[in-house]
Amino acid sequence: MDGAWSRNGDGSQHPAGGARGEGETGEAEWAEYDFFVSYHATDRRWASWVAWILEDAGYRVVLQAWDFTPGMRWASFLEKAVRSSERVICLLSDAYLAWAYAKQQWEDAYVADPDGFERKLLPIRVADCSRPGMLNKIQAFDLFGLADEREARDILLQEVRNALSGRAKPATKPPFPGARATDPEQPAWTSTPASKPGASLLPGEPLATMPNYPVILRDGRRIELDLERLRQACAEVIEAGNIRAAVDLVYLADQNYHTIETSPDTKAHVVEVKKKFQAELLQLDVSHVQRKNLIVPLENMTEGLGAMFADLPIEFVLHDTRDPLHSVCAIRNPITGRRKGSPASNIALEQIRGKGRSLPPVYKVRLPDGSLLKCSTISFRHRVFGLIALLCVNIDIERFQPQAPGVASLLEALTRVSGELVDETFFD
Repeated sequence: MDGAWSRNGDGSQHPAGGARGEGETGEAEWAEYDFFVSYHATDRRWASWVAWILEDAGYRVVLQAWDFTPGMRWASFLEKAVRSSERVICLLSDAYLAWAYAKQQWEDAYVADPDGFERKLLPIRVADCSRPGMLNKIQAFDLFGLADEREARDILLQEVRNALSGRAKPATKPPFPGARATDPEQPAWTSTPASKPGASLLPGEPLATMPNYPVILRDGRRIELDLERLRQACAEVIEAGNIRAAVDLVYLADQNYHTIETSPDTKAHVVEVKKKFQAELLQLDVSHVQRKNLIVPLENMTEGLGAMFADLPIEFVLHDTRDPLHSVCAIRNPITGRRKGSPASNIALEQIRGKGRSLPPVYKVRLPDGSLLKCSTISFRHRVFGLIALLCVNIDIERFQPQAPGVASLLEALTRVSGELVDETFFD
């Protein structure tokens, strides 16, 4: 059982390193692992998933399913796994809590940090179970009951970051709670161009304006993620210390992690970016939470606009500009053939990259079927992340022509109002 066990997220070996702890000699030594994951055999799938996500994010993990191999002795393995890890993660379920050997796996971490200020023991519930005894006194979080793997992944990484930093302060100022009609989920954003210097704007060049931006328009017909360009972008971001591009790159990779998983080399490059900018990323919400705070309020706005003009050929399309591969995150009254999850158009991609034509406030587009649209694109810029969304409004103007068939029904739909009359007073 002697020798370093340290392993990178891709499985390759690297010298032991990590957080300092006190060795048997009393002198400071480097912990070989960030986390030892303790679990019951019935929860092995959960344990493997948790360990994989953590290693993919750049953490060093020791796991019985991966590291206890033929020829090893269980007692020696367990003793070294706990001693060599900075923290212990225990996956709680009824089976784990009833397991006679569970306590000895996390008890040392509890004894080493009885007050919990060092967050040596991190309980995670993977099933609906009670937390008896000492475990009931430690703050835990849940991963079970989440149908969306992406949400579970982001919750895991966010809570781990909170534990490492000792704080869960949000990246942006919460909205003032005393304002009338204030949505507590609504983020603050500004219409100030992202290129204008601002104290809170992430420093560096946006990923989308870099020469090796990995989202490309292939043959003028489809949007693709070019993995070779993504690997080059990773190297350039690290070399330049470009924080803003790194945050954009991590967001893009997280939103398209299924594609990243198909290329171990690409995944290793992304992990290196996460490791290089780990301190900066710790100050920000993880990708899933960023999307919830930044995009979901705009989705609600888009839904409201669509409801106002329901049954009319007036399309509202909201784009998440940091994920052009699945940029359409809300669409109402569709007339262009797109749906939620569709990629950006060539015009939207040009606006995201900041290298295309300067669009007038109102412009015309002709569809393949000959329909003529009156269009407008509105950008939304966040004070930290810069450009985050585009709202495109498209009107089929030919259907509003006086001689167009059915124009009377469109006017009727425009003036039709359901519901009760509300007494509202407007003040100048």
